[in-house]
Amino acid sequence: MSDKKEGKSRRELITLGSAFGLMGLAAAGTGGALFKYMMPVVSYGTPQKFLVPVSDLPDVGDELVFSDMKVVIRRQSEKKIAAISLVCTHLGCTVNRVETGFQCPCHGSQYDTDGIVVGGPAPKTLPWLEIKAVPGGQVEIDTGTVLPQNSFFEIA
Repeated sequence: MSDKKEGKSRRELITLGSAFGLMGLAAAGTGGALFKYMMPVVSYGTPQKFLVPVSDLPDVGDELVFSDMKVVIRRQSEKKIAAISLVCTHLGCTVNRVETGFQCPCHGSQYDTDGIVVGGPAPKTLPWLEIKAVPGGQVEIDTGTVLPQNSFFEIA
């Protein structure tokens, strides 16, 4: 009789071990999926360059929005301009220009006029983009090259 009782204990032990192992495996899979959800992979599209004639640049203190390229060009002074990306750093939506800066319509991230995050889930500031002078009286904006904030390009 004692052999029979011991056999049953082994079965129970194997059953419980299998059940806990499967629950642990399921918890690990769920935890991995949750972690991946918390760190979204955002594809902002292929970096592109586009040209803007110097004569078309905004006046001092004004901005020019290129909605198809998701970029705003700002003129700081007669010789200084900057380009800021309009792609939200949270999940890649296009931010809108509002009175206080920029606002993302998707999840409510808010940025000030320099693109610094002031509210919402966005993890970092809006990128400032590289500007280069090219022949023919034009400047080239490179949406794939990010510069430090407040990096202004000097027009010759």
